[in-house]
Amino acid sequence: MRTIKVILLFNLLCILFTLTPGYLRAETANRIVAKVNSDIITLYELNTSIKRLTGLSAEELQLRGEKKFYEVRRAVLDNLINEKIAKQQITKLGIKVTTKDVDVAVEQVKRENGLTQEELIHSLKGEGITLKEYKERLKGEIEHFQLVNYEVKSKIVITEENVREYYQKHIKEYTEANKVRLARIFLKIRNPDDRQEKAQVKELGREILTRLEQGRDFFEIAKIYSQGPAAPEGGDMGWIKLSQLEPRVRKKIAKITPGEHTDLDLVPSGYQIIKLIEEEKERVKPFEDVRDAIYSKLFKEKIGKRYVTWLKKLREKSYIKVIF
Repeated sequence: MRTIKVILLFNLLCILFTLTPGYLRAETANRIVAKVNSDIITLYELNTSIKRLTGLSAEELQLRGEKKFYEVRRAVLDNLINEKIAKQQITKLGIKVTTKDVDVAVEQVKRENGLTQEELIHSLKGEGITLKEYKERLKGEIEHFQLVNYEVKSKIVITEENVREYYQKHIKEYTEANKVRLARIFLKIRNPDDRQEKAQVKELGREILTRLEQGRDFFEIAKIYSQGPAAPEGGDMGWIKLSQLEPRVRKKIAKITPGEHTDLDLVPSGYQIIKLIEEEKERVKPFEDVRDAIYSKLFKEKIGKRYVTWLKKLREKSYIKVIF
């Protein structure tokens, strides 16, 4: 069963709360556990939220240990308090999400996950929720997205200078190491102690070398004779960082140029011939190639910090009473 993933900016906020297992004894489900300004949070809401976020029931969580239980209860309750405060701010700002907005989001989820309407409903059923409940969750996600956009995102400014400064300070992150694209013909020796087999494999290797020197295509020969995992692709091993190669192999290919191949080389499990297809020297990615990625990284970092600060100020101004 595929898990439905809603890619919205508000998902960033979820990382602010680390959840660990644990839970409470059976209590009156509708009793109040917290007051947040004019709103209340009931034990039922708390239990439901813990179940949704951890996938475990109250009884199952309690078996994980009392200490863990208190930790998760407080973390989830804090999350609920934050949600109440955010919801109050959404109401205060007059943020409205229409049915059409939610339907558009549903279509986006279906498109991104390659689902039909029937498949979506079936997948949601597997997660224990109905399409109506899912749409309610989406509505909440969109409301929070708009809240963050209004209160936090719109106040963030990332200048070209900020981006260039980050680029210069983290230049190593944007430096590509020397890398080579190799192809290999590998002839396996099944029993290293069998001299006759070893001699036969070596002789085959010499015959292959002769054919290569006569102009035969390396990739075609690899498809026929190589016993390596890349044989169906003509022995093409793809791009490999030079630093990831064994010193012995690095030394071998250092003596050849692109288009050339090594001699027959004995390795622990057989003989090999390596072809250097292409090579790229170490280079620094141009600023223009990474500008957008850096901007996105800085923006996400700032939005996370700003949201925490903004939420903290709102909590300080709010009336919050926890009742246990």
